[in-house]
Amino acid sequence: MSAKLEISRRGFLEKVALAATAAAIGSRAQGAESGAFVAPKLDRIRVAVVGTGGRGGAAVHRLCNVPGVEVVALCELDEAKAKRHQQQMKAHGFREPRLFIGPEAYKALCDSGVCDVVHINTNWTSHAKIALHALTCGIHTMVEVPGVRSVDEAWEAVELAEKNRCHCMMLSNCCYDEDAMTMINAARQNVFGELVHGEGDYLHETRFVGPNSQGFRGPKREQMFSSLVALIDHTGMCYPVHALGPISLAMNINRGDRMEYLVSMGSKAYGWQELARRTYGPDAPVAKIKFEANDFNTTSIRTVKGRTIQLRQCNNVPMPYTRGNRIYGFNGMLSTRPLQVALEKRFNGGANRFMAGAELADFRAKYGSPLWREQREAAKKDNGHGGQDYLMDYRWAYCLRNGLPLDMSVYDFAAWSSIFELSERSVRNRSQACDIPDFTRGKWASAPFV
Repeated sequence: MSAKLEISRRGFLEKVALAATAAAIGSRAQGAESGAFVAPKLDRIRVAVVGTGGRGGAAVHRLCNVPGVEVVALCELDEAKAKRHQQQMKAHGFREPRLFIGPEAYKALCDSGVCDVVHINTNWTSHAKIALHALTCGIHTMVEVPGVRSVDEAWEAVELAEKNRCHCMMLSNCCYDEDAMTMINAARQNVFGELVHGEGDYLHETRFVGPNSQGFRGPKREQMFSSLVALIDHTGMCYPVHALGPISLAMNINRGDRMEYLVSMGSKAYGWQELARRTYGPDAPVAKIKFEANDFNTTSIRTVKGRTIQLRQCNNVPMPYTRGNRIYGFNGMLSTRPLQVALEKRFNGGANRFMAGAELADFRAKYGSPLWREQREAAKKDNGHGGQDYLMDYRWAYCLRNGLPLDMSVYDFAAWSSIFELSERSVRNRSQACDIPDFTRGKWASAPFV
């Protein structure tokens, strides 16, 4: 893993003034006059879905219902899987998508010119190579979490997006959670005053993927589910985006502030080994594989403007699913899932209790997301993660059709992705601080968000 934090070794063929993203995720749409990067309008968006498994299969059928989108191609290792989705599309009255099959098929897809957007839903370890090839070909690239997994890959995504003038966005559906969008909208309207701290939790017990057919497929390392293989050799915070994304947008990171450095601390790795021992017995080969991934990780980030962000992740301990965000400012605070708001109405008064009843309802009505109000029925009909998935795809498609900046830019993609390598580096060095690169190269200071 590279220790480089900057890319002085690289020359830039072109420097394009890509500012930050649209703030429509929190409030209203942003036009091209804002200075943020926009691409030529696409009346019809030709989308190729790469990877048609669980997340990818759902994406195929969700995208078929997004206005202005046509799913024109499916790229898959397993031909039978791709054909099944192809036939389902045909049965529902959609045009049959072209199939690209095989481990190198993504290259043929990107080189074919059949699509405007690639929507990447493959395993973690293949995200980077597919995304970077698509960006090299000048194709708008939407990448499932966790994006890329190294600082060098993040820099390469920035360079290619700038050079070829195409979008690269993390498919972070948690940024489209209704409470999270209310938080972002209210923060950007200065409801909480100057923000000083944010917190994000992603406590999701996922050991159930281990012993089933999609987890420990066999007793050997090469037979294991790819995301588990990634946890054998890596530590740190392996899945930070759900916790970080909404906080980053609420704090206008890359739009007037940026993440400067982090420290990360992790517990011992025990959960996956214990699961393997309980499932296969202590003498099974898989039970003897050493996982390095922390069972619990806490990563703290400080921004250039002196704000702090604390992220917590745990995947290997039995617990209820807990995902949420909190922001704190000089005028009050907000917590999501459930939505809780406390605002100071006078000095030392009002913020000692959470809003309830009509007061909270009025807050929701005033600061709730226009996107949720306008598209709630369609989002709930799709119901992917409660409607978040549909709104995420609806929104980037709307922006491409109308020549608007995307809600999340390649700079967000790079900064959020860099947390993987940097948190691991910190954990392996007794929680020493690690600098976070300025992927905007200074443009964060003046980049617009509304």
